[in-house]
Amino acid sequence: MFKLTQKFSILLLAIAALFTMSACDGATESSIPNVSFRLTYNTAQYPLITTPGFFTKVTRNTNGIAVGYGGLILGKSVFTTFGDDNYVAYDAACPVEANSTVSVNVVEDGLGTAVCPKCGTKYNLSNGAFPEGVGTEYLKSYPVVVNGTTLIVNN
Repeated sequence: MFKLTQKFSILLLAIAALFTMSACDGATESSIPNVSFRLTYNTAQYPLITTPGFFTKVTRNTNGIAVGYGGLILGKSVFTTFGDDNYVAYDAACPVEANSTVSVNVVEDGLGTAVCPKCGTKYNLSNGAFPEGVGTEYLKSYPVVVNGTTLIVNN
């Protein structure tokens, strides 16, 4: 009986270790390739994105260099309290198309919606860029560092 319980415990431990290794950090690999970029965005010059539910699309930094694979979308979730520094940044390239020339367009609805002009997939930017339609993959996200009124997005 002891050996059976011990073997069962080892089996459960091995399964748990397998799930831990396969999950890594919980992130899945994006169909959007990694590109190096740096964007510094001044919210004092463009205050609309300080309001939850409003997002903007940026394709180039102040030096005219492309940012993201298909541009970037910056803003705040509708679930964020006004004044909080919880900004999000997504690559504007549609994961269904996985092409730098096909990027989603932000819908100015105050909810945080973006739509791919080619496949029609809608992305809920306020809810982690959750896809609705043919797309099953979320928009690729990037971390945002807030320094006063400046947002910094690096990859």
